[in-house]
Amino acid sequence: MLQCRIKTQTPASFLTCGNLISEDGFVHARRTMNCFVLLLVQEGTLYLTQEEVPWEICPGEFFLLFPGKEHFGTRPSQGPLSYYWVHFTLDQEDFQIFSAKEPLSLSAGEPDALLLPEKGRLSGQKRCSVLFVQLLDLARRHQYRQTLSCTYAMNLLLLQISEELLNARQEQEGSLPSPVLDAIQWIESHFDQPLSAQSLARQFHYHPAYLTTLFKKHTGLSLLTYIRRTRIQAAKNLLMNKNLRVCQIAEMCGFPDEKQFMKLFKKQEGMTPTQYRSAFHQKKINTR
Repeated sequence: MLQCRIKTQTPASFLTCGNLISEDGFVHARRTMNCFVLLLVQEGTLYLTQEEVPWEICPGEFFLLFPGKEHFGTRPSQGPLSYYWVHFTLDQEDFQIFSAKEPLSLSAGEPDALLLPEKGRLSGQKRCSVLFVQLLDLARRHQYRQTLSCTYAMNLLLLQISEELLNARQEQEGSLPSPVLDAIQWIESHFDQPLSAQSLARQFHYHPAYLTTLFKKHTGLSLLTYIRRTRIQAAKNLLMNKNLRVCQIAEMCGFPDEKQFMKLFKKQEGMTPTQYRSAFHQKKINTR
């Protein structure tokens, strides 16, 4: 698998983006680009070949097309297909493409770099999907011009993908103590239920003070803050569904009442849930 190491001192330059939607039988064109293309599949399976290696990209997975490397559709998609895409460029001295069998890892001497593999699966939190939708909406509002806001929104997306993958790798390597991993996994699976340091400690037979201190040491966040952030993130995903009322979303995400939900949401996101929903509901559609 190819991987790309990117220096972050200079941001990648946004070119354009969109959302491809096909009812059936989509085959990607054969071409060689002079820019990077990042794809994130939402529905269906995309069949692509890059540098003579065939790939299947499924929902929740991303794929990175590299400049100067030929790619083409391996075979037609079956049924509905939808994926987000963005084109961007980097100065030649700001990236390195290499082949690696080992999983992603950054050394301590590379604090200002990010890593992106050719293909990867993102977490179920859908943070990257939300950031992609935000980028699509920003681009639409600016008539798809190469604006500074689109450039930085796209770089935030790239950073989020790299961070997600590296965090997952660190968890697999056991860099976080098992009590912290236990708490994180339980919070992300049960955020819609009443949660507290005491209930988490009871669940895994730890002392509340021990679990709270250990969690803060290894994540930089208190248990309460992590619980609230997880719930807000879940709420952001649900706000993309216009059929759900704000009060319903608050209840579904474990908030005891709508007022507390709105207060915490505005504190974290800088806008109300309604403003968030209305800000990011439109995106460019490409049906070809």
